[in-house]
Amino acid sequence: MVLENSYDKEYITICKSAELYEKKGKLITFAEDEDFQLALFRIDGKLFCVGNICPHRHAARIHEGILDGINVTCPEHGWEFSLETGENTNKHQGIRRLTTFEIFESEGEIYIEQPHFEIPLWRTNAGIE
Repeated sequence: MVLENSYDKEYITICKSAELYEKKGKLITFAEDEDFQLALFRIDGKLFCVGNICPHRHAARIHEGILDGINVTCPEHGWEFSLETGENTNKHQGIRRLTTFEIFESEGEIYIEQPHFEIPLWRTNAGIE
């Protein structure tokens, strides 16, 4: 199902509300490409949606991350990100960030802003498309 709001953004149904558990990440994949993945989280009733690919080493493990408040730590190499802004919380690790998406819940369904994925720069530089 696709919804539109007054800001001309499109939203898509991503899963049932009952499928997203408190303080546990959920992986959402899109069939078009293995790099097109999202991680959903519910923390103290608030919903978050970020890209599932860690920008550090391109590990698709953010949904398995360790939660600390509204921050998630990638289990691969320990980079920590804010789920609200996507920013890396430790500037000594670098400035790469997770992409964030608008998310909301209505009538037992979870909706996200229609994601528009781009082919990662590391793939275009390597000639992989």
